Amino acid sequence: MTPSKSASPDRPGIPPHGRKPKAKGGAQAPAETGTVARVALLLRLIAECEGAFSLSDIASASGLPAPTVHRLLDLLTQQGLVAHEKSRRNYRVGTELYRISSLIRLNVPLARMIRPILADASHEANETCYFALYLPAQLALMYESRVDSSHPLDFRFEFNRPMSLLWGSSGRVILAHLPSERVDAAYLQESQFSRDGRVPDRAELEVELEQIRRRGYAHSRGQRVPGAVGVLAPVFDENDRIYGALGFTVPEPRFREEQLPMLAEIAMRQAQRLSGALGSRRSASWLIDVGEPADGGSSG
Repeated sequence: MTPSKSASPDRPGIPPHGRKPKAKGGAQAPAETGTVARVALLLRLIAECEGAFSLSDIASASGLPAPTVHRLLDLLTQQGLVAHEKSRRNYRVGTELYRISSLIRLNVPLARMIRPILADASHEANETCYFALYLPAQLALMYESRVDSSHPLDFRFEFNRPMSLLWGSSGRVILAHLPSERVDAAYLQESQFSRDGRVPDRAELEVELEQIRRRGYAHSRGQRVPGAVGVLAPVFDENDRIYGALGFTVPEPRFREEQLPMLAEIAMRQAQRLSGALGSRRSASWLIDVGEPADGGSSG
């Protein structure tokens, strides 16, 4: 899982010496104080670094005492998971940690990583949860995975078939995180997806895409499938680029507006979890302002 060295529009530029580890929500030690929990915390912080890091960097980010961090780094160094820089004042990822991460990427199919996350989301919401994969070459999406709830669905999305990005919460949450020239291209090629040539009004769509970026999720009614309500959040890859969408489809007769905050929160949280598993460093600074139905969805 080689970390990206380039900055993105969503991230400040990485200084030449690399990104320093930063504990989310402020520096604090893990609730579990055993050695395994502390080592796991250090490995997470180390994996999120770009370039070399110092003992003080890790101590500050973890909230652990410097002597404790020094002892744990020595243990990790002995196992090849961490290595000293030439000056021995700084550390870097060791070859053994890189080997382990490469083997995981090689031996664990993506579907085996996605499905447990979908299952957790579906169980929590008791609604069918989908993952839609973005197809950059086709400028489209395809439904790749699904976990059903105890509620039956009267409709099913066709899997492994390219679909438009202009319609539905799955398409628009992906479109919201693409540059404007890709949105232009999506309009130009819509004829291959639409039988009647219908396209959304561009000005109205731009307003909705900005709302999606601000809220952190998309919400639609009947755009792709009549009678279906969608609530999906974006998934990002190791380069913090849009990778796909994760969320729920609910039959409109069963959907209640008061469900929206709960569905949106679960979709965003589980999408962030999948993004993290893919190696994304994107900040979880989405505004969970989900109690505004007037801004929350579109119909079509």
